[in-house]
Amino acid sequence: MESHLHTSIKRAKLDDTSRFKTQEDQIEKKASRLRSLSFGVALSPRHTPYAPLLFSGQLSLGFRTAVEAGFQAVEISLRSTEEVKLEDLKGLLNQFGLSLAAIATGRSCVEDSLCLCDPDTKVRNHVVQRIKSIIQYAAHFETPIIIGGVRGRLEGSDIEQSYQRQATVDAIRECVVYAKEYQVPILIEPINRYETNFINTAHDGLTLLDQISEPSAKLLLDTFHMNIEEVDISASIQSAGSRLGYVHFADNNRLAPGQGHIDFTQILQALTSINYNGTITVEILPLPDDATAMHQAGTFLKTLCAQIYQNQ
Repeated sequence: MESHLHTSIKRAKLDDTSRFKTQEDQIEKKASRLRSLSFGVALSPRHTPYAPLLFSGQLSLGFRTAVEAGFQAVEISLRSTEEVKLEDLKGLLNQFGLSLAAIATGRSCVEDSLCLCDPDTKVRNHVVQRIKSIIQYAAHFETPIIIGGVRGRLEGSDIEQSYQRQATVDAIRECVVYAKEYQVPILIEPINRYETNFINTAHDGLTLLDQISEPSAKLLLDTFHMNIEEVDISASIQSAGSRLGYVHFADNNRLAPGQGHIDFTQILQALTSINYNGTITVEILPLPDDATAMHQAGTFLKTLCAQIYQNQ
């Protein structure tokens, strides 16, 4: 009887030890996922009417401030490859020890009216050629390019929009196939209904990826747009799973994270739950000014990660 009781107690202790070890392993896995994340900030090498970019036309100062604010990477928004010489950009990245997280392409549509949804075939072809030149540029940095605002808007009747939609899907597929030759991933960014009527939600983006049917194309989710379009931001992130290739953080008012009402704790937890280990880039308005906005974002992200790590 005593021997049986002793054996039962010993087995219970072993079960408790095993359970605690499993819990510790799970906590360490979550912590490891947090440590694998890098944080970046979106900049523009030229002054631009496209608002949520910091240090427009002041790239060197932007890089310096990014380092001071604790960022490890930068995203740059290019109207064309002529804006920054390859060697100049490489020099800045090396000087400040930053990586290039991605290259955005939306300024072509905003500033030159060169948009992929344009009903004019010549205009669409012009846009595709410009994107291809940016793909070649991105290949030197082994970095992805973003197809978001460059899509523009569908116009005209339902029939006309249906034709434009298919033509745009074909144009995006052409870019993705071309980018694959250069080992450059393409990131598809859903954008809210007030800025475009083509690809607004995570579901829309995933549907487009299915239509393109190229594994090198991934989804980019932006919390500002998701706050407008998604019923449940965390659930949308989880639905993307391994197809999520990149993330933008901005609060509901397009200010730095922490300056509005979005729950970034839940969002970061959702990202770690799908094993996301890429870059999270802050794409925000330069308010109250560029430097303050960048430091607000950097401080918030450090605090957020520390709090999640401590609560595990």
